[in-house]
Order: sequence, then C-alpha cells, then structure tokens
Amino acid sequence: MTEPSPNELAERAVTALKEEEPKIAKEALLEALSHSPERVDLMHALAVTHLQLGEPDEAITVTVNGEQKLQGADDPHAQALLPQLILARAAAHEDLGDAANAAACYTAILDNQSDHPRALQALGHLQLAWGRTQAGLESLCTYTEASNDHPEHVNATKAFTESVRLFIDKDVHPKMFLQAHRESYLEFFDHHATQMEAKGWIAEAARMHRDEQGRVVPIIPEGARPYAALRVDLVDPTTGQVGQVGDQPMIVALADYEPLAQAVVLIDWPENDTPFSLWVSSQCPWDQLSVQVRFKDPKTDILEVLDPIIGDWFLAGYDGSFGETTRGRFHYISDPELIGTGAVVYHVDCGRSELEAITDLRNRLAVLHGTHPISHVVLGRGFLPAQ
Repeated sequence: MTEPSPNELAERAVTALKEEEPKIAKEALLEALSHSPERVDLMHALAVTHLQLGEPDEAITVTVNGEQKLQGADDPHAQALLPQLILARAAAHEDLGDAANAAACYTAILDNQSDHPRALQALGHLQLAWGRTQAGLESLCTYTEASNDHPEHVNATKAFTESVRLFIDKDVHPKMFLQAHRESYLEFFDHHATQMEAKGWIAEAARMHRDEQGRVVPIIPEGARPYAALRVDLVDPTTGQVGQVGDQPMIVALADYEPLAQAVVLIDWPENDTPFSLWVSSQCPWDQLSVQVRFKDPKTDILEVLDPIIGDWFLAGYDGSFGETTRGRFHYISDPELIGTGAVVYHVDCGRSELEAITDLRNRLAVLHGTHPISHVVLGRGFLPAQ
C-alpha cells in the first residue's frame, strides 16, 4: 500500500480539525513533517493544533523552529507565513498567562506591518485584559481606522471600544461586574435547585465522611490543600447521584454595556478603597471566579504567606459566613497555581454566597498587605499587571 503524501496527510489533518478531532490532526501533521521537515506551513498547522489541544509550550517550540527555517528564505509564500507563526506563538504565551511575551510577539509583527489587522486587534484586547486601558483603546482605534479587515469585525470592534469608553466616562464601579455575574448565576442556580428540591434533591450539600475517630468531616480530594472541602450543586440523598448546575462558567453581560462581555477588560477599583491595585474583569464568572495576586517582592513565599489567608477565607465561605444557614456557601477552590514569580491564581466556585465575600477577601488581603506588600489583585479573567 502506498504511503500517503505530506499533502494528503495535511488534508487529513484539516478534515480532522473541522470535525473537532485535534489529536488525529496532530498525528497526521507529525507524520507529514517526518517526510517534509522543511514545510513551514505544516509547522504552523501543527502549532495551531497544539493550541487546540491545550499544549502551549509545544506550540511555542514549533513556531520557533518554523521561524528559524524562514531565516534567509527567498520564497515570498513562505515568508508570508512568518506573521502567522508569530501570532500562534503569541496565543500560546497568552494561554500560559505570559502577557509580556505575547505583547512582544504582536509588536514584532507591527514593527514590519503597522496596520496588520490580526496583530493590532489582538494587541488591543491583550492590553485591555492587562490593565493597560488607554494603550488598548489606542490599538483598537488604529485597527478600526485602518479598516482593512472584514467589515463585521471592524464594526464589532467599534461597538466594543465605544462601550469601554462609555463605561469609563460614566465612572461605573467595577464591582458592578461582580454583582451582575453573581445575580445572574444565583437566578440560574435557584431555578434549577427549586425544580430538583421538589423531587427530593438537596442543594449545596457538603461531601462528608467519617474519619478514623468516627467524626463526620469534609472530604478533601487527594493532594488538595487541607482546606479544600467540597460542596456539590445538587445531590439525590437516596442514591448519592450528584447533579451540576451548568457545565460551563457563566459569563454575563452588564446592562447598557453588553459588548464588554465579549472580551476581557480590567477596570481598577477606586484607590481610596484598597491599599493595593485591585482590578475587576468584565468576565468574572461567580461559579469559577479567579483570584489572582501579585506581591511586590517576587521572592515572597506565596504558599507560606498567602495560602493560609485564602484558606481561612474559603472555609468561612464554605461554612456560610457570606450566606445563610441553609444556602449561600462556597462550593470549591482549586489548588494555587503559580504565575511566574511572586504571583498566584486560585479558582473559586462561590456558589450562592453574597457579594460580601469580596469585601471580606479585600479586607483580609489589606491586613496581609501591611506585612507583605501586594502590588496587584485581579478578580476574574485577565492578566495580572506587571510591577
């Protein structure tokens, strides 16, 4: 049997990607590159496939190799792939939470083509998600003024930037993002919980077991932090069957500023309310709230200094301090994920807790700031601003 050619393997990969089978596409592209290692177009396709598979480090390696092969190449078609490779590498850096290197990639493209639509648009959105509001608006304004992209993309970006400017001009408090996300999620949760409670199900039940002394204690997943107790959205007590309210983090549009739900924008909290820079994202799902913290001293031992504070806060929410006796409690907290040096992120399912939970967290961090200075805190999606 004749082995498929690199072009046939590439076509197989394209088909697999259309059918949402990135693993099959990856296998086909790796085989194609084993026959034609000089094909930069296959490298670009492989990098994009790595991104779809959640493999940003591998995507970066592939794009760097591709750029090296393009150095000194005279083929105009091959050179046209260079911006695409750099865009893929920028996306990989964004996936890794590395805003600085992603921005450097977009800037490298714009240094050679100042009106490159994809680089301009991506850089603008990155800057807005990084707390660099004015720079982000300027980048997106340059993109819309150049108007060398599809009209629907240009018009959507115009509407988006106008909404950002209006939000800033109206001096809307960023806590409104949190309030909108919480209220919508609460309404959604209550709707489903009421239906299931009528069938005997229990909402916000703690996962418990008896320890060696016979005490009923929370179940802590193996390897998780000692405070990472769990509550389930719904459970049938007769069978133990667990139910989940929603299978994706709920992103909510703020009334009068609907375009802001389409992309991440960080808005800073009024300075007189907190001793450190506090930012709230336009995307801050209450059921998967990211809490990102950066210390001024990058050598700070985060797990020693911050983890007990976050742990006590989570347990307070888990026990109902920000809700009621029978409802309104935290459900879940992730392990801390270090972001470079001196920074960390936690992901918290705040359940049906009250917005008071954020006030309490801010107060706890303010106390910690007195002994271990904090530079930035971000609530929701986005990138922690640099020092």
